[in-house]
Amino acid sequence: MLSLAFPVLGLAAAASLATANLVPNIIFKDVVIVGGGASGAYAAVRLRDDFGKSIALIEKQSILGGMVDSYVNPKTGVPLDFGVKLFIDAGNATGFFERFGIAMGNSSMPTVTTEYIDFITGNVVDFQLPPITDQFAAIAKFLKVVEPWEHLLQPGYYDFPKPDAIPEDLLITFGNFITKHGLQAAVPLIYESTGLGLRNMTRETTMFVLQSFGPSMARAMLGQQAMFVPASGRNQDLYDAIAKDLGDDILYSSTVIRSWRTEYGVSLTVKNSKTGKITLITAHRLLLAIEPTAANMAPFDLDDNERSILSKFTYTNEYTGLVNNSAFATNYSYFNLPAAAAPNNYLMLPDGSFTVRIDYLGGDNIFRVTTVGEETLDPAGAKRLVEKEFDTLLKAGRLLEPYEGQKLSWVDFSVHGPMHARVSVADVEDGFFQKLYALQGGRSTWWTGGAFSVNFQTTLWQFDELLFPEILKGLN
Repeated sequence: MLSLAFPVLGLAAAASLATANLVPNIIFKDVVIVGGGASGAYAAVRLRDDFGKSIALIEKQSILGGMVDSYVNPKTGVPLDFGVKLFIDAGNATGFFERFGIAMGNSSMPTVTTEYIDFITGNVVDFQLPPITDQFAAIAKFLKVVEPWEHLLQPGYYDFPKPDAIPEDLLITFGNFITKHGLQAAVPLIYESTGLGLRNMTRETTMFVLQSFGPSMARAMLGQQAMFVPASGRNQDLYDAIAKDLGDDILYSSTVIRSWRTEYGVSLTVKNSKTGKITLITAHRLLLAIEPTAANMAPFDLDDNERSILSKFTYTNEYTGLVNNSAFATNYSYFNLPAAAAPNNYLMLPDGSFTVRIDYLGGDNIFRVTTVGEETLDPAGAKRLVEKEFDTLLKAGRLLEPYEGQKLSWVDFSVHGPMHARVSVADVEDGFFQKLYALQGGRSTWWTGGAFSVNFQTTLWQFDELLFPEILKGLN
């Protein structure tokens, strides 16, 4: 139980920030959760509704769901998902949808013709895919190789071996792994589905590529593990239902600006970005469901050990958006590959920051854009990059219209990054994941999300389940 001194000290810490609100809102909870994406929203429901604990959920956006990104065409009323595309049936995923009365169905995507283009030059790349039977045979072979390691990586790193027992293949580059096992024909499917989030995945360490495309994705592609979406075709439906359920326990448009974490509990000072209102939350437990980047962690009074461990992570910045321009051909997908990928160099992928693909989604020439980049690629830079590439494609005659200085029209835009947290091989061999997981529970704080698990919605829910017994321990 928190001592009487704890909230008093927390109030003192907030006093200097309450000038705009002479009496800040003060609330007391069992658990305060920061981040209303997949991990945080799921945890909030389970902890409050199923375990009977009082919670507060802090979310910087005005809706829950993080990178789900559902857009509804105002002319047709048809939803278009340009973030999360599918839910993999893992753990109690279907049960979680059923509790909110959300019917499940299959994803329907328009059939498109793919054109491979070097987005730097605008030149067509004469790239030839392997026969589809060879691609799926390679995915099956890939699954046979990697499935024995699944428990080491997903839903988290709890079983990750000590340095002297790590399988060698996990620490070589993915390009070398593919070559070693003769899996070249699997690369196009791996890359175009979820591997693209790592930029040039062939240069990344295999274990982190397996967090982007691992056994569950391979099984799903082979029809061995189910995938589904809401029958409505709008993935945001789940998180809207969660929002309705949690009601006033959510603080939208809010971020933590100061914290005080101890073994007895935590105190957070939270500010609403729209109203400026200050809320002081005192809780027995803190669950951080956000990526542990330096910027995100700045308000959380990290100690030297936490700072040292979390600073090892590097990330990919990923952006998705919807664009609308008559220059794009309906039912086309424009896929970015370097010239050297022709005719069948499947390990040749773009480097640096780049737009991976521009895909027709439906409606009035609405196309989904996927851009990935280094940690220095900010949202404005991502938009400029896409606009520059659009200009290049127009000038090269790759689109329907002649170049006349057309501008790209943005329908919607979403920041997904930083994502795909990874560390160096040297850090892995130095026991990084044992050190990372030793942070759990320290100073009344637990950690979830992609850096501690993997960036798939239902796998993140599975990871949350592993945390609940520890979070609940000692809470009456």
